[in-house]
This record gives sequence, structure tokens and C-alpha cells, in this order.
Amino acid sequence: MTQRKPNQPVISKHNKPSNRKREQSAVNHKAWLRHHRDTALDSLLRLVRQPVSSALTWLVIAISLTLPTLFYLALTSLQQQTVQWQEGGQITLYLRQTVSEADGERLTDELNARAEVLRAHYISAEEAWASFRETLNLSRSPFATENNPLPASIVVIPTQQNNQQLEVLRILIDGLPEVEEVQLDLAWIERLNRFIDLIYRIVAGLAALLGIAVLLVVGNTIRLAIESRKAEIQVVKLLGATEAFVRRPFIYLGLWYGLFGGLAAWMLVSLVIWWLSGPLAAFLSTYGLTAPIAWLSVFETLLLILAAILVAILGARIALWRHLKDAEPQ
Repeated sequence: MTQRKPNQPVISKHNKPSNRKREQSAVNHKAWLRHHRDTALDSLLRLVRQPVSSALTWLVIAISLTLPTLFYLALTSLQQQTVQWQEGGQITLYLRQTVSEADGERLTDELNARAEVLRAHYISAEEAWASFRETLNLSRSPFATENNPLPASIVVIPTQQNNQQLEVLRILIDGLPEVEEVQLDLAWIERLNRFIDLIYRIVAGLAALLGIAVLLVVGNTIRLAIESRKAEIQVVKLLGATEAFVRRPFIYLGLWYGLFGGLAAWMLVSLVIWWLSGPLAAFLSTYGLTAPIAWLSVFETLLLILAAILVAILGARIALWRHLKDAEPQ
């Protein structure tokens, strides 16, 4: 009779089935991963063997994604520019003619003491008139008049530079008895922001329409692939293949279409930005404006490629849902 060693584990009958299950599960998992790898590689090789049709599909996807991306970059650059303009926002208070210079200085000190005001500067009527004459070169004109029609004013720089805070501060200042008129120099920025919001909605609608176009293009391409492999699908189903097994090659086909279409879109967007950056900077310089070149960031590039992949996979799944039933074996 053999004796068990002290460190030898006890092998019971109950341990053998569980070990077999774990081993079988590991084998199935490896086979599943191997099939995914082989299917992805086979789908990529099928695209490489048809370079013309694959390139045309990638180009259609790239053009569909390039247009809304360029509009997005243009609007982002414009919105950044308006933020810089708003940082110089100011409110000009035109004082009544009866307000003396001492009262104007006192009102300026009171405004500087307010938390809503970052800085306030008093401009006397004489200073405003001298600056006006110098700007228009009226000192050398024979029609220059010595009568000063300009009132004294106070230039107020608010602490908060958004449109709502500017409007609230304007209402508070408008009730001062020394103030004749209040001019908000950034009133046009509000109209510009509303215009930008409208353009954003238009761009979103355009992106949705072009995304549907990508769905149709990829779906039609996958439909043709299903038709060309109809006999193969019927044989595989007769051998007992599952629906996931049959769909997998076409899902990876849509993934490759989306991936390379997104990369082509990124290259096309970068090429258009590079091509237009020089003429655009020269055009804006004639108006004294500068516009930074709005390149796609790493996050935006990844988001663009991911969006292309998701849309292409969705188009592939729709095509499989509609046309895979026609490949059922009779």
C-alpha cells in the first residue's frame, strides 16, 4: 500500500471535470481570438486586392467627413477670435454737459470701487476734443471750429467679459443721474455669437446628412460583398456556423473602410488647411486681423477616425440585417 507524500495534493474525482471545463474554456477563448485575428487580416487583404474600388470608397468617406470638419475648424477659430475681442470689452459713459470735471472724477472713483468694474478712466471734454481733432487732422483745416461739441466720458472695463455681465452692468450704470448715454461697445458681439450658433446648427445638420451618406455608401459596398460571397455563406451555414461567425468578416470589412476613410479625411483636412492658410492670412491682414491656423488636435483627430469607424460599422450592420437573409441556404 502506497502512502501519500506530505506535500502531494489530493486529486479527487470532483476536481477533474472542473479542470477539463477550464481547459476547454481556455481553448475556446484562444480559438475565438484566433478567428478574430484571421478574419480581420483576411478582410484587410480583400481590400488590398481591390485597390481601385477600395480607394474610391475611402475617398467618398473622406470627402463626406472633410466638409463638416472644415466648417467646425472655421467656426472654432472664429469663436476663439470673438473671445479675444470680448476681452477688450468696455462700456462708455457719456456724461451730461452740466457735470463738472470734479464730479466726473468723483464718479470715476466710485466706479473703480465697485466689484463689477475692473478699471474706470475719466476722459474730459477737452481731452476728447483734442483726440478727435488729431485723429481727423482738423487742426490744419480752415473749417475747424473751436466749439467743443463732445461731452466728457468715462470708459469702464468690466471684470466679467461675457455678454450677460456686460448687459447687467450697463443697466446698473444707466440709472446714474450724471450719465446722459451709455454705449456698449460689444453689442455687435452678441449678434455675432447668435450667428455662430446658427452656423453650428447648420454644420451639425450637414454632418448628419453626410453621415447618412457614409452609411449608404458603406452599406451598399457591404451588400455587394455579401452578394459576391453568397455561395460561401450558404456552405458555411450548412456546416453549422453561427450568425456571429458569418457576420464577423463583413463587420471587419466595415471597420477597415471606416479606419482608412477616417485617415484619408484627416489627410485631406490637413492638406486643405495648409493650402488655404497663406491666402487667408494675407486676406485678413488687409483688415488688420490675424487668424491662427486651426489644425486638428490629437484628440480631434482620434475623434474623427473613431466617428468614421463607428459610422462604417453601423452601415455594415444595417446592410447585414437587410441582405444577409437572402443568403440563407435553400
